[in-house]
Amino acid sequence: MATKILIIEDETLIRENVAELVRLNGYHVVTASTGREGLIQAMLHRPDLILCDIRMPEMDGYQVLEAVRDYRSLKTVPFIFLTAKAEESDIRRGMVLGADDYLTKPFTLSGLLTAIAGRLQREALRETDLQGRLAELRRSINSLSSHEYNTPLSCIIGFTTLLLDSYDEFSREDSLEMLTMIKASSLRLKRSIDNPRLLEELQQIDRVPSSYTTGSTMFDKELVNKAIGRINDRQELDVTCHLDLESAQISLSETSLGVILEELLDNAFKFSDGSHPVKLSGRRGEINYQLTISNHGRVFKPEDIIRIAPYRQFDRDIYEQQGLGLGLAIVQKLLTLTKGSMVIESQPTGETSILVIFRRELL
Repeated sequence: MATKILIIEDETLIRENVAELVRLNGYHVVTASTGREGLIQAMLHRPDLILCDIRMPEMDGYQVLEAVRDYRSLKTVPFIFLTAKAEESDIRRGMVLGADDYLTKPFTLSGLLTAIAGRLQREALRETDLQGRLAELRRSINSLSSHEYNTPLSCIIGFTTLLLDSYDEFSREDSLEMLTMIKASSLRLKRSIDNPRLLEELQQIDRVPSSYTTGSTMFDKELVNKAIGRINDRQELDVTCHLDLESAQISLSETSLGVILEELLDNAFKFSDGSHPVKLSGRRGEINYQLTISNHGRVFKPEDIIRIAPYRQFDRDIYEQQGLGLGLAIVQKLLTLTKGSMVIESQPTGETSILVIFRRELL
């Protein structure tokens, strides 16, 4: 299929001449005599590149460009301005809005074709890079998902089969131990299913008030101990945890606060080496509440801190670890939506501290 180029130009002679020159060089051409008509054409039949005059009545080129960049399916379409003059202020304004290039009238055929080819090539490279990253992400998700779904399922199926086939041969203690492992595996599997859905919901909120971003919750030891209990049930852990917390009313729903606590504590427990207890310290500020969670174990490298993203786990090829790599991404998104923040510091000695700042509910 031929590359489609949309030409938006109100001067008939220029529009027809440019269209003919471009068409003769193998491109499929669509034209529009007004900015409004051109925008409609772009929305109905997405072009591969847009050539647009700046000075047009009713809707000028800047307005067209702004509308194009606001339209999701057109955001990345290369956009070249055609202009009778190219003052620095005009160029700067266009670049701020997202223009890719300028051609000053009168321009040569070679200049026009070079600009078109250059922008199309850059877009092709961008698309290739994007597809490569998407393929890498799909491979990562498939690999993580396969492990996170199949491991607990194997445990559930295996112990359930043993109990069904040989129930009378096991002592009560053995049966309870197997049932406990079935429960832990079921909770782990549920979390692996729930977290992708939760992250997707959070990404759709974008600062619009919701049950995740509104509310008020008392932050205290009882709330923390509930989160610790849920983690221990799922991970079959019994990690020593020291609490030094001041109680405070936090401007966050209990669900969201529980998610943040559980995800951060889950990581602290999971990556501790057992030599030191996990520590939680919470202090009231004038308008904020500062929570610090510290553990001793795997070092969180500085270059990894800035690369936190969904479905990204660090050094998984070296260390066995549970999860889909969504925990910190979920915490970051919740804090962003509620005007909180998080800072991670990790020392070469193995101590990692996460400082979380919540907004307090001021009475």
